[in-house]
This record gives sequence, C-alpha cells and structure tokens, in this order.
Amino acid sequence: MNRHLSDDELLGRVYGLADHDSHLENCAECASRWAAFRQRRRELAQPEPVSIQFLAAQRRAIYSRLGEPSHSRMKWAPAVAAACLLIIGLVVYRPGTAPPVRGDSGDAQLFSDVYSMEQSTEPQAAAPIHELFEDNQ
Repeated sequence: MNRHLSDDELLGRVYGLADHDSHLENCAECASRWAAFRQRRRELAQPEPVSIQFLAAQRRAIYSRLGEPSHSRMKWAPAVAAACLLIIGLVVYRPGTAPPVRGDSGDAQLFSDVYSMEQSTEPQAAAPIHELFEDNQ
C-alpha cells in the first residue's frame, strides 16, 4: 500500500501547487483530511463582518493622531551625546604643567647636546648595545 500524503502535500493540492493523483480517490483517510483542509480554506476566505461604527472610530483616531507632533526622543540624542562627551572630556582632561624656564644655561646645554650628537659618528642609542658586547669579552 502507498504511504499517506503529508500535510504539506495536501496543502499543496488545496492551493493548486501540486497535481491531484489517484491516491486521494483510493485513500479515505487522505481524502477526509484533504476535505477538512478545503473546508478550513473556505472558512478563512470569508471575512468577518466589521461594523461601520468600529471603522468610523478607527478613522477618527487616525485623523486625530495626524495633527499631533511626533513624540520622538531621538531628536535630542545627538545633543545629549555631545553634552556627555563634553562633560567627560572636562573631567578627564588635566592640563599639564609647563616645563620650568631655565634661562640661557638651559639653551646652551641643549645646543651643546645637539652639537655633540650631530658630530658623533655613532648614534647615541647604539652605545648600550656596544657595552653589552664589551662586557662579554
């Protein structure tokens, strides 16, 4: 005996997506389930009556809301975010102190250091590396 049709196969036949075959004519169980699906489709196809008063009340409610301003809270979101960032920036920001003014002696020392680095044939950063190799020998 052939297998019974699944609900999906029966629904396909109800909505015309699948071809009718001899199984529905020969199988009483599948034929009764198919008839139940067709009856349910007819019931759902008939709309329920809606009263004129309900529709009029619904239309009045829609028209009354059309004139109201939107209650969107999102229009203030960019301003609130900017204010929060400003407050956080003010709390976190700590101005640094200016370096002490040394006068001419500080400038002379700076120029001396720069001149000695410029005249040196070896970069100053290489000195610790050379010291590592000299200690091992």
